[in-house]
Amino acid sequence: MITAALTGGIASGKSEVLKEAEAFPGVKTVQADELAKEIYDPDNPCFQEVLDLLGSRVLAEDGSVNLKKVSEIVFSDPDLLENLEKISHPYVKGRIEGIVECLENQDIEVTLVEIPLLFQSSSVGLDIFDVVILVEASREERLRRLEKRDGISPEEAKRRIELQSLPENARERSDYVVSAEGTIEETKRQARSLIKEELLN
Repeated sequence: MITAALTGGIASGKSEVLKEAEAFPGVKTVQADELAKEIYDPDNPCFQEVLDLLGSRVLAEDGSVNLKKVSEIVFSDPDLLENLEKISHPYVKGRIEGIVECLENQDIEVTLVEIPLLFQSSSVGLDIFDVVILVEASREERLRRLEKRDGISPEEAKRRIELQSLPENARERSDYVVSAEGTIEETKRQARSLIKEELLN
């Protein structure tokens, strides 16, 4: 089984690649962001540490964590975001490793893990992946998508992109690059070709 990382800047087009991958028999997809949300569950072992860091201001009236509020707070405070990632990233790495281990005994050819901050994280690391796929789009295109997708101001979109910027050598550290600058169909076509001809071949 091949374990592949799917990474790229925020609003770069990763979700479109992931959707195409899900259509292939033998491919299992995992989203690191969804795994990271587990730390906001009161039953999660990381929950109290998260609450100690963020405070009761992130709690809704019913006691659940307001994820929108979390985003607003951490994206306006780089130090707080960094400290939160020190909790979430090791947790996500452990979850990914556990999932991959379980899938080894199933009829799965490729596990594709969408992990936006792969290169930025010192906790997750590249060692658990066989290949890395980078999805690219220009900063201007990503700004446009982010404003539209999340309903945020241009200034907020710029701040979020800067906080999650890729290292300059991201291309060199990747095995495959998908350009998501064009139409959605063009991105999907590249994704299908990559999965069929490279990963499943």
